[in-house]
Amino acid sequence: MSESSHSIHQRRHPYLPGLWLAAGFLGLASIAFLLRPLGVTPSTITQSAAKVRLEKLSKLRTEQDSAVTTYGWVDKSKGVAHIPIAQAMELVVPQLRSNPPRPAYPITTIQPSAISAAGAPLYPGVPTTEPAPAVSPAAKADGGATPTPSPSAVKK
Repeated sequence: MSESSHSIHQRRHPYLPGLWLAAGFLGLASIAFLLRPLGVTPSTITQSAAKVRLEKLSKLRTEQDSAVTTYGWVDKSKGVAHIPIAQAMELVVPQLRSNPPRPAYPITTIQPSAISAAGAPLYPGVPTTEPAPAVSPAAKADGGATPTPSPSAVKK
């Protein structure tokens, strides 16, 4: 085997590969700079994009305005049409005023949970009240004349 190895520490010019890399990068950057189209700058790109967006937005607004102010078919085969919003409001508002208000969803009660069992109130802003003593079915039949003792009052 030969005793001369070609490691980077034993070369005469260890910085030479780095210089070639830097020169190649600068050469490519200068070629790209010279070949770029003249007159194309970031500001002209954003201005042209803004013009395109503005044209699309104005076209969309005119389509939406015509859809909410005119009559037309949505699906003629199914018989679905659209009418102007003002006309639709004149048709629907009297119906809504004649109906009484009702809840939009079923009203449910909050079930006791581990939080309320631990002593935290369900509704912190509402003062707590003690529950009424339980009355047995026999007492209800008697008319409530003889109250039944609660389990905590009975001693063995």
